[in-house]
Amino acid sequence: MNKNTILFGIMISFIVPTICFLIWLGINYALVLADVTDRFGNVFQFTLKTRVLISLCGNLIPFHFAKNKRWDYLLRGVGVTTLALLFVWAFYFEVIKF
Repeated sequence: MNKNTILFGIMISFIVPTICFLIWLGINYALVLADVTDRFGNVFQFTLKTRVLISLCGNLIPFHFAKNKRWDYLLRGVGVTTLALLFVWAFYFEVIKF
């Protein structure tokens, strides 16, 4: 299977944020179970908006890997899909309002 294709980059850029999101859910769950509190006594939790954004930043890993291997088509697939997902994130969480 040729890994230097745009379609493979698109698939990778959907799989990696999903895995990162599940990892962040586990971290958030562990913080709640450990009863980690801030100085006001509130339980420290990441908001959904933050967890999704950090998960999308997980696409930097395959992006960097493809850049070092000089796989241009994989790089394009990951880059374009990540940009599209960031626009969806911005409109869904109303970071950009019209």
